[in-house]
Amino acid sequence: MLTTPCLLFLKEIGVEDSRLGYIISHNPFILSENLENLQARVNYLTSRKFSSETVASMVSRAPYLLNFSVKRLDNRLGFFQQQLKLSASNTRNVVARLPRLLCGSLEPVKENLKFLRLRERHLFLEYLGKAQYDPDLPSYISLDRLVSLPDENFCTELAMATLEDFYLFQKTL
Repeated sequence: MLTTPCLLFLKEIGVEDSRLGYIISHNPFILSENLENLQARVNYLTSRKFSSETVASMVSRAPYLLNFSVKRLDNRLGFFQQQLKLSASNTRNVVARLPRLLCGSLEPVKENLKFLRLRERHLFLEYLGKAQYDPDLPSYISLDRLVSLPDENFCTELAMATLEDFYLFQKTL
């Protein structure tokens, strides 16, 4: 792609002139993207109810955003919505404020979520009177299992409770 059509496209979607240099210097690969692909990605974001101004702001602050396919953007939005248990509106708000979340590696996010889940699990076990992490005492719960088990297995195997009970408990936090 020639530089001029790409720059015109960025201006058309609302990116300010003062941000063009930043975008190109941080993501020169955007110059090789097909205009139709770029437009499809912008269309996808607006179809997910991001305003035009928000899309322009997101692209200005996260230069690699438009290099991601529609499928990848959709998967990442879905990941944050499901993992953080957010509504579509709250997911949009988080991503609009921190658009680099969509561009970065998900591994650090997954690791951090494990520790947040860990806190909730500990509090749930404490509430049930089952938070016992000393291997020399009865009803020992291994920290490895506490962290690594999926929610359903955590509930049935460690907490001896239902998944619904755990979710209801989480709402009280």
